[in-house]
Amino acid sequence: MPRLLTRQSQTIESLAKAFHPLSFAATPASAATAPLGSSQSLRRTLAASTFHTAHPRATSSRTTNRLQLKPRLPYADNCTDSRARINPRPRATQLRAMSDAATAAQLVESAKKLAATRAVDEHLLPSYKYVGIGSGSTVVYVVEAIVSKGPAFYSGMTFVPTGSQSRGLIRNAGLTLCNLDERPVVNSSPVALDVAFDGADEVDKDLNLIKGGGACLFQEKLVAIAARKFIAVADSRKQSDRLCTKWRAIPIEVLPLAAPSVLNRLHAMGSPGAAVRSGLPSKAGECVTDNGMWIIDAPFQPLLLPSELTPAVNGKGANGVWEINTLAAELLAIPGIVEIGLFHGFNGEQALGLGKELQAQKPVAAYFGIPNGEVEVQRA
Repeated sequence: MPRLLTRQSQTIESLAKAFHPLSFAATPASAATAPLGSSQSLRRTLAASTFHTAHPRATSSRTTNRLQLKPRLPYADNCTDSRARINPRPRATQLRAMSDAATAAQLVESAKKLAATRAVDEHLLPSYKYVGIGSGSTVVYVVEAIVSKGPAFYSGMTFVPTGSQSRGLIRNAGLTLCNLDERPVVNSSPVALDVAFDGADEVDKDLNLIKGGGACLFQEKLVAIAARKFIAVADSRKQSDRLCTKWRAIPIEVLPLAAPSVLNRLHAMGSPGAAVRSGLPSKAGECVTDNGMWIIDAPFQPLLLPSELTPAVNGKGANGVWEINTLAAELLAIPGIVEIGLFHGFNGEQALGLGKELQAQKPVAAYFGIPNGEVEVQRA
């Protein structure tokens, strides 16, 4: 018999849940005195709720006396039954935290805009003909700063994108668009870009960069190398003494069929957390670049600068410790790697003295917007 009553109680409870207490907002007074979850209480609750649902006019004094009506409000403050607490009212501390987060985000965006405006003011001359436009959230403000100068300033300029995002920015702004491989050829060589503006995921104190958070690193590097000078624009969160300190992983563009072997090699080099980047939430599966490649994110220990090397610490990978130029060379030697997100070596001005014009990856300057309204400039 107890087993039968238990099953009966479970059946009644499932029926009661189907009606949901908040849908009819009524609880019999007698049910409140019965043990919580008892079959007697559930029968009375179900009977009262069924009556009110089926008889909306049942508001006589007799019915009202038998029922304790509860308001149908969504917040927990208006629900005495803890089981029915849905959509709890945000606390004052939560609201303040949400407001503070929104304010902080606005300050970061304002800082990016200030940095972009100053970089354009100082490095985009009216005489320039070809300008590289990078990818990322900060570059949006670079394009805005260019457009704000008016058609008389930029009408003679042609803008070269680093990917589909910047191509759309250029086109939507009404600027003249030219893909990198469509540049005019002068003396058997494509014309050089006068300047290129791009963002960065991290910048060290020697102006080496990590780029590729937006999966455009290959074309970003091609545009940077094609420019006589490269200007990085970011907010102050992107500054650090060493790469892989704040932005822990180096983005690496790889052939999809080579991904397993590349991952094995990266794990052996001191990056056990290396993994193929997911395309979520925008798409299921792997992150696919504009070139049809995959991105591997490879975390490494903070990368040493050449000036930090010692006889005891040579930066050649022992215990996972790498110097930036040594690591870059090792990565590029792995079959299947198309390009890496390390921008290192020398800048455009240094390239002239080295006889390596149009081979530079590093910026001549980086502009960092600070939330307090200032812009810090780091120069080579």
